[in-house]
Amino acid sequence: MRRALIVLALAALGASGCRKAKSDAPCGAVASRLFTLAREDLATATVDPVTRRAVADQLPAMRDSLTQICTDGKWSTQVRNCMVNAADHVALQTCQQQLTDEQRRMLDLAARGETTSR
Repeated sequence: MRRALIVLALAALGASGCRKAKSDAPCGAVASRLFTLAREDLATATVDPVTRRAVADQLPAMRDSLTQICTDGKWSTQVRNCMVNAADHVALQTCQQQLTDEQRRMLDLAARGETTSR
């Protein structure tokens, strides 16, 4: 259950439409938006308080990891802008489809808490 919430949190850390941003979103803004979506999803999730707290405690590290993955993976402006404007985790998943296979692989590894080194 906890792993599923972590994966959900990263997915939300996800468009019914990808609105065009006024400027190019940096990776930090992407990670912050996903952090916000994950926190909102967690608030409405039906989990026990201990699990909720455990997942909430991991969100800042997940945000920081996502910033690094986005930067190292050289995510496109289009993907970053789409993610920053994602209204919910479903929208985020739509944006994630624009990532390359390698970028998605790195994101999946991070979602599972695995190392991103080869």
